[in-house]
Amino acid sequence: MAQAGRCAAAETPDDPAGNAFSLLLLLTCLAPHAFAAAPPPSLPGRVHLPIETHLSVRLLNITRLEETKGEISARVEYTQGWKDPNQAFDPLAAGVYRHDYFGEEAEAKIAAIWTPDVTIANQIDEPRSRSVALSISADGTMSLIRQLDADFRISVDLAAFPFDRQNIDFVFTAPRYSASDLIFVVDDRDREISAIADQISISDWRPERLSFALTQFYGWNAKPFVRATVTATVSREWPRYLLRIFIPFAAVVSVSLFILWAPDKVKVDHAGITYSALLALAALSFTFESSFPGSMSVNSPIAFMISLGYFYLVLTLLVHLGLQHAEFPAARRNAYLIEEIHRSVRFTLPAIFTLICICSVVRSLS
Repeated sequence: MAQAGRCAAAETPDDPAGNAFSLLLLLTCLAPHAFAAAPPPSLPGRVHLPIETHLSVRLLNITRLEETKGEISARVEYTQGWKDPNQAFDPLAAGVYRHDYFGEEAEAKIAAIWTPDVTIANQIDEPRSRSVALSISADGTMSLIRQLDADFRISVDLAAFPFDRQNIDFVFTAPRYSASDLIFVVDDRDREISAIADQISISDWRPERLSFALTQFYGWNAKPFVRATVTATVSREWPRYLLRIFIPFAAVVSVSLFILWAPDKVKVDHAGITYSALLALAALSFTFESSFPGSMSVNSPIAFMISLGYFYLVLTLLVHLGLQHAEFPAARRNAYLIEEIHRSVRFTLPAIFTLICICSVVRSLS
């Protein structure tokens, strides 16, 4: 302000040009003060610190889930509840026990009072749509409801694809206030109000449950802050992937059955058939990766089964050729030894391969 005073003192009343220059200089001096960031709103008086802020969340819909990008689009409604004695009023004089505000009226009222200013930390950019409602009870109980449709960053684990279950986190924080000023409280009533929609817009996914976790972290000023993580669990509808993934895979590896069970009188190029099956398996892997990005990049059950399929097809060919053309010393003493081994291998090799595949699927389901 001293600088602004010195700038104003330079004004010359008798010179219009000097007056204009002085006014411009004054505005230049005051500009940094005019556009300075507004300080955080002060905490309400006559309250015990830290202020307990109740939080309840309703996940209304999920319209997009991109596993490879780690992003979702969702409509979220969250309610903040706290008590501010400064906002209490006489219900007899007012004629109502509660004042309700919606839309622009609610935004104007929020700007005039103290609120926890809770935000979702993993939200991307501005929401596509938003709405707000505020209720003030006669005893000073405040209830602020915000509903928004926005994009969020999430962490995705495709290790169990297509039997995976994803935990979608929404991280709520009050970045203006440390844990000594404000804490989150989630009681049984808040959990009862919180819910996830029974039906969501994204296909091949089924909503399951909503859970809360309260943790503490340290901000830039080394002060502790409270964070509420709301986790929505959704599971993939894996039966819908049977025709798209497992049936083509089973059709390719079934070539091994033809190699093991084909009659000797049928003249077949077993090596050529095996190499064709290996190429088909490689093409199937690329097709899965393009259709379901990320499914082949991790040790998912289908990725493990395809990798095992290469080894299984080559092993089947080698065992068959060895039994057909190799001469074993023991076979000279027992004319039926090779035939018995071949009969056993027909069952044991496919059974072992199938059992390993089933175990990999069961492990991912557990």
